[in-house]
Amino acid sequence: MSKPASKTDPRLLGTWRSDRRRTFRHFKPKAGCPPRSLRLFKGLFGKLVIRWDRRTCHTDLDGFCQAVRYEVVASNAVSVVVRLREGLTGEERLQHIHFDGDHYWVALGGGSLCEFFRRVPPASKFPSTAPRTGPSPPPLRPR
Repeated sequence: MSKPASKTDPRLLGTWRSDRRRTFRHFKPKAGCPPRSLRLFKGLFGKLVIRWDRRTCHTDLDGFCQAVRYEVVASNAVSVVVRLREGLTGEERLQHIHFDGDHYWVALGGGSLCEFFRRVPPASKFPSTAPRTGPSPPPLRPR
């Protein structure tokens, strides 16, 4: 008997970027949190790019790239649950992803913060192939 095809969810497929502004829209830091610590913490967000294809999740954080296999284990009208292995530890985990228009969010730190990701339009993935709207840059001159 052959193995059934992996389940996919088309809402997930594509490229997504961490959305720092939306992530921190309703965030309330703990009382007494120094402003510098909050700035440093917020600086961690908005950099992660995730590309989901039919079987692999590709991540890029400031040039540190990983690819891990995943499978959809459940889905409903507003969310999907994927099973994947952590790239660094190899530990298997379940990730619950909640869709909200052109965004999705995941709970972090036991639910104390939700990180939002926004869909990257296809033309933005590879800027060099996007149609130009302004004048062409001047040609490079040999030195």
